[in-house]
Parts: sequence; C-alpha cells; structure tokens
Amino acid sequence: MKAQKPFHLLSILLALSMILAACGTGTPSTSGPTDTPSGKAKVVLFVGMSTGTTPEQTAAEEELAAEFNTTHPNIEMSFVFVPYEEAKQRFLTMLASGDPPQLACPIGNEGISANFDAWADITPFIEQDNYDLSDFPSSLVELQRFSGKLFGLPIGVFPSMIFYNKDIFDAAGIAYPTTDFNDQTWTMDKLREIAMQLTLDKAGRNATDPTFDPGINGENVVQWGYDDSYDGSDLRGTLAMWDAENKGRPTTSDYKTAVVNSPEWTYGFTWLSNGVWMDHFIAPLAVTLARDSAGTLPFTDGKTAMFYGHTWWSAEALPDLNIPYGVAPLPFNNKGTRIERVDADTCAIPAAAKNQEQAWVVVKWLLEPAQLIKYAEIMGYVPARISLQEQYKTDVLAANYPDLDTSVLFEAMNYPDVPNHESWVPEYSQIRDILTSTYESLYAGTNKDDPKALLNSANAEIQAVLDQYWTTH
Repeated sequence: MKAQKPFHLLSILLALSMILAACGTGTPSTSGPTDTPSGKAKVVLFVGMSTGTTPEQTAAEEELAAEFNTTHPNIEMSFVFVPYEEAKQRFLTMLASGDPPQLACPIGNEGISANFDAWADITPFIEQDNYDLSDFPSSLVELQRFSGKLFGLPIGVFPSMIFYNKDIFDAAGIAYPTTDFNDQTWTMDKLREIAMQLTLDKAGRNATDPTFDPGINGENVVQWGYDDSYDGSDLRGTLAMWDAENKGRPTTSDYKTAVVNSPEWTYGFTWLSNGVWMDHFIAPLAVTLARDSAGTLPFTDGKTAMFYGHTWWSAEALPDLNIPYGVAPLPFNNKGTRIERVDADTCAIPAAAKNQEQAWVVVKWLLEPAQLIKYAEIMGYVPARISLQEQYKTDVLAANYPDLDTSVLFEAMNYPDVPNHESWVPEYSQIRDILTSTYESLYAGTNKDDPKALLNSANAEIQAVLDQYWTTH
C-alpha cells in the first residue's frame, strides 16, 4: 500500500534540508506541555512519507487512534495525512515553523537519511524502560541505526521478489521461475535469457530474433520481459543485488571514498544498460515515463513478463490484478550470491518535537503484538516481530492474497541488503540526486556504448561531495 514511486522521483531541495537540519540541532524538552483543552498531551502522527494515505488505510488508522485514546486518558493520538508527493516538503515546512508533529509514522530509511540531524535518538527511551528487543531481528533493528544513533524500531518490513505473469509464460511455453532458493540455475543470466524470449515486437518476434524491431525508444515493443524501474531510481537499490562490499551504499565503510564504479556495480550497471539498449528486454525511459504519466502501475497492464518489486507494491496492486501471477526469488548474481532489497519502516520522533515521552508511549503501543498485527495489515507490512510472522502468514496473507507464495516472501528476508540501499551517507540528498541522474541517463540512452563512463563520472562527482563534506566535519 505504499504510495506509488514513479520512475522520476522529485529530489528533496537542499535548502529545505538545511532548514530541517537546523531545526533539529537543539535539545528539546521530552515532556512538553499539555496541548488540548481537556488537558491531554497531544501526539500527532505525520503520515505520508511512506504508505498509509489511501482512504481505506486512513479509516483503519483512525480506528486505531480511537482505540488508543480510549485506553490512554492522558494522551490524545491524532493524524496529519499528506499525499506522498507533497509529504517531504510539507513536513519540512512544519518543522521550520517550530510546530513539528510528535511522530513521523510510518517513515522509511530514506526519509530519515535525507535529514540525518533532525531526528531524536530513541536509545535513552529504550534504556529507561529496559525495553525488550529480543522479538525483533537484530539485522532489522540495525537498519534504523546510523552513525551510532537509533532513530526508531522496525515496525514492518517490505521484502522483495520477482513477480511473473503466468499467461505470458504459458503462451511462450516457458516453465515458471523456481521458488527454490537453493536452485543455482536461477541466475541473472537465466533471467536475461528468459526475458529476451518473452519480449515481443509488433510483428510478434521476440528479442532473440535477428529481425526483432524495438524501434528507436521501444515504441515497437508490445510486451517486455523484465522491469525493475519502481524502487531503484537512485541507482543504489538497483545495484545492491550485485553484492559489492558495501551492498547498497555508494561509499566505503568510513564514508570518505566513493565506490560507485566498483567492479560489482560496474557489472550490474552494464548488465542493465545492455538489457535496455542491446538486448531490448527492459523498457527505456520514454516508455516508463509514458506509463507513469498514464497512472499505470508496472506489471498490472499485462504487458510485462517479470517485475521485481516489494510487498508494499503487492498491497497496492495485487487486490485489483486481473492476471494470474506467481512469485520467485531474486536470482543469484554473477558472483553466485543473492542480495534482495529490503524496505523497512519505523516511527521516528523529530528532535524538535514536544511531548516526546508521550510519543514514545504511542510507539510502544503500536509495537505491541495486538496492535502491530493490525497495523501491518493496514500498511502491507510483514510485521517486524518474529513472534507475529506465522500468525500474519495465516490470518492476513492467506486471506488477502491466496495466490501469493508466502514461502518466497519470508525466505527473501534472509538475504537483506545490509548496508541498505537507503542507509545514511553524507549529503544524502545531493548524492541521491547524482545517482538518480545517472540512472535516468542510462535509461535515456546517454553513453549507451560506454555505460562505465557514466559510473566513472558519477563516482567523481560523489567523491567531490564527500571531500567537501569532510573538510567541515
């Protein structure tokens, strides 16, 4: 149920980021004054940085708030709902005005990383309560910890997987992809081979045919073999699967050296470029922009054989999907390893917010098993508590998505991209902009005969950003 991520994502303005960072540098009161006429401490949850803003979701969230308010006489929990496309700027404006919400919930690593200094470290709250973390996978807890600060606890996880159109495979007489995570024949090269066979031009010829005619910008293709345009447009998400030393992070572990043109990322970037411009099984930018402009989700129009996406896309698209589908693991890469993208959401407390103690009470309540199982269903999460996963599998997934192979979904969580593709790096937004531009340049056909030149250029730009950053830090 995550808000749609179009191919061309709007960048966060650097000036606004600086405003937000400045708002978060003080040491605010953690007890704050009461805010309502009835004397209750107000805790406002800002919703829009991730999922949670569809009419069905907002109604269910309001029901949760009513339940909380009935059982907590001294706190009033409420929401501000903002469309995904407007949420970042609206949130920055609220913070700059001196009246921030008490929680950004849910929010992903990107929202935290882009404004690193704006968030409170929740470690003191955990320590004062001796809060038990044993029911949360330690790797997911670490996803929320950047540079020694813990910005939240994992609420829900969005694993990723390959979705495939059974009708397209059946029409071509090709066997469905495996669900066996140990099947070493399921590789990215095998995916390429199948995707080319399933890409068709207007004359019905597939991309392995010497007479196949894709047109100049894919305009003659009526069916595409593979799509991964929906969650990797800053490049980090797309290239994490190729298993560089720092997975989804474009720097070394000390954050001082750019490694965008590492051998693994260069291999993956070339594979992608060839898929668009040489093998023609991946749609170029003109095609994906036209799709996004028409408001069409990838895969759902029945014109794509395989799509790499997350469970937040599943909740958004599968209930109305009118084609038979299956799911498979992301294939092994050329190194013989598997690295699957993982998105995770949390509830973060702005460092400038009042009523932080009361905000922490709300977070703990949402994380209790009885509430978290409901919240996970609302948001399309796999709940982050280990003890809830079997219940979620039977009570939620089996009921809502009977055709979804849940074994693939849960097994995918064992291959996370750590460091995560949305983890913090210095000057996060500026580096993201460079990588987004590089990604779009590939899809637009810039330097398609020498894709490594694009990576080298991006690496040099990012190194300059890092060098400047470390002169003042």
